[in-house]
Amino acid sequence: MKYAIVKDSVVVNLIEYEEQPTTPPAGFEDGHIAIQADHVSIGWTYSNGTFTDPNPATSETFTPMSLTDRILESPTELAKLKQALGIA
Repeated sequence: MKYAIVKDSVVVNLIEYEEQPTTPPAGFEDGHIAIQADHVSIGWTYSNGTFTDPNPATSETFTPMSLTDRILESPTELAKLKQALGIA
């Protein structure tokens, strides 16, 4: 089991235990809490029972264009196509 060590609502360390500990580990400082959490990383925040990634993955939006739209978007491409087709 992986435990997130949290201080001031931020994960500051991760500890792996084979079974749930009954006492805090040696050197555990005041203000730190250990919360069982298998899918978190150092730097995540913890509030109201929920961990949050401060840098969530983002995805760029890609809007595919048809070949016609690409050609019409660029006068140069349109001229190349006309030339290739023998259209003046």
